[in-house]
Amino acid sequence: MGSEGELAAQAETPKWRRVPGYGDSDDDEPADSEEEALSAAANAAVRSVSSQLGSRWVENKFLEFSPAPMPSSPSPKPGSPSESAPASKVKPPSPPRLEGKSGRGAKEVNYFRIAMIDAPLVQQVFASNGLTQTQDNNFSIQWSGPGLRESAYRELKENQRVNHFPGSTEMTRKDKMWLHLDRMKQTIGNGAFDFVPETFVLPDNSAEFRQRFKTTSDLWIVKPQNSSCGKGIFLLRSLKQLPANEPCVVSRYVSNPLLIQSLKFDLRIYVLVTSYDPLRAYIYREGLTRFASKPYSTSKKHLRDAFRHLTNYSVNKSAANFRENAELEADNYGHKWSLSALNKHLKVTGVDVDLMWSRIMDLVVKTLLAVEPAISAKVRETGVHQNNCFEMYGFDVLVDENLKPWLLEVNLSPSMRADSPLDWHVKSTLLSDAFNIVGVPDKNLLRQPITRRRSSALLRSGAFDVEEQSQSQPPASLFESLGEHELKSLACAFQEVKRCHNFIRLYPTRSTVKNYAPIVELQAPLVPRLRYSRLVSNPMWTSLSQLVALILFGPAKRARRGSLQRPLGVGSGVNKTEELSGYIEASLSQQGKTQTLPEPLAEGLALLRGDGEA
Repeated sequence: MGSEGELAAQAETPKWRRVPGYGDSDDDEPADSEEEALSAAANAAVRSVSSQLGSRWVENKFLEFSPAPMPSSPSPKPGSPSESAPASKVKPPSPPRLEGKSGRGAKEVNYFRIAMIDAPLVQQVFASNGLTQTQDNNFSIQWSGPGLRESAYRELKENQRVNHFPGSTEMTRKDKMWLHLDRMKQTIGNGAFDFVPETFVLPDNSAEFRQRFKTTSDLWIVKPQNSSCGKGIFLLRSLKQLPANEPCVVSRYVSNPLLIQSLKFDLRIYVLVTSYDPLRAYIYREGLTRFASKPYSTSKKHLRDAFRHLTNYSVNKSAANFRENAELEADNYGHKWSLSALNKHLKVTGVDVDLMWSRIMDLVVKTLLAVEPAISAKVRETGVHQNNCFEMYGFDVLVDENLKPWLLEVNLSPSMRADSPLDWHVKSTLLSDAFNIVGVPDKNLLRQPITRRRSSALLRSGAFDVEEQSQSQPPASLFESLGEHELKSLACAFQEVKRCHNFIRLYPTRSTVKNYAPIVELQAPLVPRLRYSRLVSNPMWTSLSQLVALILFGPAKRARRGSLQRPLGVGSGVNKTEELSGYIEASLSQQGKTQTLPEPLAEGLALLRGDGEA
């Protein structure tokens, strides 16, 4: 872990202007001048892209979603009628659309489908906004559980939406996530990816773990590699307890958690990804704080007590003393709070909440960047359209007494059941805001023909000088150098700027593209299918994410020598850097490429050494 001075310095220069959890004055927060300028830049960019695409691009109109009205008793059975009363500060739902496909004035029906999952709240949100459920393939949007077949992705039409990406299990399976993060540790340095406890994947690493267990007195926790809801999790007291043949992961137990009223807690953080190629990610401003139901203790007699060590709602709701939230306004009551209530409590107790969230958001971005090459390659292999897929992840994060966040797991299909008013309010607004930012085309206003056009030409060379960029309208020469796939990707990114609602942009932003550039660039030669091209004449290599940030925010100021800060966590010494340089050159050689490091890699390595400018 880096020094407290380095962490404090990062808190003074946050990469995000807002963090999850609402303050006392945030309810009616007006759009500030920066957001207005950003929206104007996005509008100008969309116009430039649409002009370049011509008849291949017609901007569609999207359905507008509102949260589902809260029923008198949360979590009704799917399809059961219930009298509804709007929750506080929730807009009324859109009127149902008229059914029928023929005749003058008749309206098309917008369909939704739910598959392989029990999601009553999702169903309520769709139905209350006028969509009709179907079991056929004529849906506008589908919400499904895990296990969507590759053939199902390939059959999607351009204006259909599904809530999964091909390959998302690269991040949501505990064993795969650890392998990706461990690879990043080995490549960039442990300091950058020290937010996951030391982990062993069994049975592959059984011998290494057994040796490690014998040489340390630390506690270890065992988890099945692909489970949820706290199933199969236990604290390891003896090697005899290890499963004989069942694949699992064993991690060092974080034994010093931050406590509230002597109770352990974790955070359920909702992260929306609308694209991996390039990466576009958002974090929701509200979420849930989940408490264990008994006081925390590592005494031997308490190690088997799940109510002290596990924070999963599905585990603790069966405890005799579990208290469910009963009133929306009392979001700091019982064993589940809102993130807003947590922030208020921690601020009162003197905790630096902004520092805590800066670290958590840094953790989320690095995790996404670690798996981006694998998932984006799978997306391209499957051949889905640019906007078919989105993903709502549930990041489970534990904060220790030093305000260091630890990533426990990432949930592929986080629960969308609502057993309390707080659940309903948070998840209903989350879903409606997510569907708005994703953009579900309204069949009644659909003007763009549905095609099977897939990825076109890769980025080609251009002659765009970043120093001559117009703040009001990007130059046409920039877009002339791009293929249809890239142009549509940019247009979608710019359109999302105006639909963020209660989501906070994680990536790309001006600061995140700059701060995490070494991570992105150092991965490029190891994953040949990442798209990079010389789009500027200074010269430099630019990814689509960097291009989005360039157009929206303008050229970033060049960093001074040694200005790379700790959230990148790079900087593990000259020897490590030289080892990395040799590793990359060897990889390039194996791919039949020149053994000379590309310029951005050389610049990144210079930054790690501290002997060059960014």
